[in-house]
Amino acid sequence: DDSDISSQVYSNDFECAKYLIEHEGWRALFFHGLGITIIREIPSFAFYFVAYGLLARSSFAVQLGNHVAPLVFGALAGWAMWIPTYPADIVKTLVQVQDSKNKMMGPMQITAKLYRSGGVKAFFDGLEPKLVRAAVKHAATFWVYEIVMNMLRPISV
Repeated sequence: DDSDISSQVYSNDFECAKYLIEHEGWRALFFHGLGITIIREIPSFAFYFVAYGLLARSSFAVQLGNHVAPLVFGALAGWAMWIPTYPADIVKTLVQVQDSKNKMMGPMQITAKLYRSGGVKAFFDGLEPKLVRAAVKHAATFWVYEIVMNMLRPISV
């Protein structure tokens, strides 16, 4: 039973913010789910930048060349970011979509409920489309990053 997790749809971001402020206060607008977001963000970006850095310095970088390597390594870094932290993202989302009309559950309660309802598999529901999006997004991100960095680096004479 997911009656304690809101499925309300808002017509825009402002309507959602207005609802939050009116029903849960200003604090909820900025801090609702902040702790679990930080728990997800710190390791995810560590995996992300370490993976890209290691790949960019590997022998594969030379083999792929300056134009293809950032695309491939960016996609792989995106996967390295999401695969280990996706369960925390699922819990974070469920924490954030709770409606204050019902008893609010903490991350540990949500984790236990999710596990009881679907086992380990429940923590990876929707991972495949996230990985497709991440591959494209992070490939483009690092490709543009490398172009900009190459433009900013001084030319060796």
